[in-house]
Amino acid sequence: MNITEKAMLVRLSISQWTARRFDLKATNHVISDFGAKRDSGRFNKMLVDLDAVKIYQKAANEARTFHYDNTLPWGDDDSRILPAKNYIPYTKKMRKLKDSFEKSVDDFVSLYPGLIERAENNLNGLFNAKDYPSAADLDYKFRFSVNVSPVPDSGDFRVSLSDDEVDQIKSDIEARVRESVAAAMKDAWERLFKVLKHMVDKLRDQKAIFRDSLVKNIQELCDILPRLNLTDDKDLKKFIRETKQIISGLDPEILRKHELDRKVAADQADGILKKMAAYMGE
Repeated sequence: MNITEKAMLVRLSISQWTARRFDLKATNHVISDFGAKRDSGRFNKMLVDLDAVKIYQKAANEARTFHYDNTLPWGDDDSRILPAKNYIPYTKKMRKLKDSFEKSVDDFVSLYPGLIERAENNLNGLFNAKDYPSAADLDYKFRFSVNVSPVPDSGDFRVSLSDDEVDQIKSDIEARVRESVAAAMKDAWERLFKVLKHMVDKLRDQKAIFRDSLVKNIQELCDILPRLNLTDDKDLKKFIRETKQIISGLDPEILRKHELDRKVAADQADGILKKMAAYMGE
């Protein structure tokens, strides 16, 4: 399998204004009042209403959650691997999430002057006009980008070195790619294993309270995982199919009310877990 033809690397980068500021004067005052040692704490003040900040923070968190749910781990530089068969669903949704983030930022910026005025009253002696960037500078605090790059390909490595050295470098690249693919597929398997384990634990605990999301989350994962199956692993396909068969007829409300239905569903899910564990070496 040539992974360079089946996937790409994506890197999501989101920056935002923290709306917080370290206040040395307030920190020293608190330390002095409590007789604490120097550097025993830091006082960080909230520069504007937290509710206003949460609007764009929520939009950013939704984008990050979607990004991690629809990609697999790769390397250690924040890049993640995106299978080609998930590219269109990923980019289509990510454009909407970017639009949502940018709109939330625009809304915040429009409120910014009023938020500063309110902060002057709320912070009182802690207020310092120098803590606040200008409206123009504030705009540079926010960024949202998705960068796409190819998976490293040893065949594209061309440097003027001896043949032996080039072969060694190519071999290292191929080994790293194989290791990263294996780690990505391990993550896909563990996602399914984790949600099934959570389901079994909840259903077998008679005192546990669970929401409709117990079933819904598994349904959503079973929709995503086939697009994340980098190597077209037939065993993973089989377990996804078996999981979908189990949850297709499950009604959370019935599971909450009827112990027998809970037991049957838990036993079926546990059966899949045990078979998966054999494949995963657990």
